[in-house]
Amino acid sequence: MTNRDDAIYEALVERLHESGSYHGAAAIKRGEDAALEGQQLLMQATGTASLEDAMRVALGRPRLDADVPGPLWKVRATRALDNKVRLIADRLGTSRSAVIRAAVAAYTA
Repeated sequence: MTNRDDAIYEALVERLHESGSYHGAAAIKRGEDAALEGQQLLMQATGTASLEDAMRVALGRPRLDADVPGPLWKVRATRALDNKVRLIADRLGTSRSAVIRAAVAAYTA
């Protein structure tokens, strides 16, 4: 697992403990069995049907600035440009907003 994965799982486990929804007996599991059970417990704690949804619920939307929310931009784009941005976001595993922010930052640098 990567450091990012570790941070995500730590946040999800914290959410599980806070919810108090798990009261099972302790058992040592390793490998695939441990991963599967852990994922099931995290989804149960967050009330979701997939690990991706559980991560979104547990971690919430990340803040751009530490203290205050930034301004919200609303812009229009052509369908062709939107499709290109969606493809880039999918390839990078991120949001369209993140791709657009990175593009504007690069353009203004």
